[in-house]
Amino acid sequence: MTEQPVDVIESGAVTTCVLNRPETGNMLDATMLDALADAVSQAAGRGARVLVFRAAGPDFCLGRKGPKIEGVPTPAILNAEFARVQGANELVEDFPGLTVSVVHGRALGAGASLAGRCDLLIAARSARLGFPEVPHGIAPTVVASYFVHRLGRTALLDLLLTGREVAAEEAQRLGLVTRVVDDEALGKEAAATADELARLDPEVVRKIKSFIGTAATLPPRTAVRLGIAELVNQMVDQATPTT
Repeated sequence: MTEQPVDVIESGAVTTCVLNRPETGNMLDATMLDALADAVSQAAGRGARVLVFRAAGPDFCLGRKGPKIEGVPTPAILNAEFARVQGANELVEDFPGLTVSVVHGRALGAGASLAGRCDLLIAARSARLGFPEVPHGIAPTVVASYFVHRLGRTALLDLLLTGREVAAEEAQRLGLVTRVVDDEALGKEAAATADELARLDPEVVRKIKSFIGTAATLPPRTAVRLGIAELVNQMVDQATPTT
């Protein structure tokens, strides 16, 4: 394999990261995760406004591929492995601009988790997403810890306990997918969306993302009061002449 595990394409204010291990189903091993983390960090450093995740081959990502461990794994080895996974995930979550995942084929386990951590998830109509860990004897507590804040409890339990692969349209109803488009239109729709998002005021984008993150942790009425205060400050700032 001579290609990079993650291809990076820059186009104006949009950076696209293409998972490029189709022969492995783009599974997230240590090499892929390190390359992904590096690409996201560099995009943030360059000031990219939109970060898009795509994949080469028939599937978006078939999950995580852990290291080969001889004998009984120690907590230190496993903690180091999951620190790498979480480090990449947090870089995606903390990206200062907007993130968009473009999913075709299957996105399973850690692959579905990566896609679902983006601000927007655009899926081909034939795409399928799932978390197959429980039927294989593993409780996916890391996935659950994040998606409990994104999906309803019953929807999340349904996905995790059955491990079933859901079609894109059902995943959209459950709140995992933002938009479903015909397969042949996926590339065009993703590019148009990225270009549209890149034209937004980056300061407004940062404010709304930050506010939503804060509001999700507050009681509803407290969140509304905070929202009013933030909106008033913005309107005053916009009306104040610059000197």
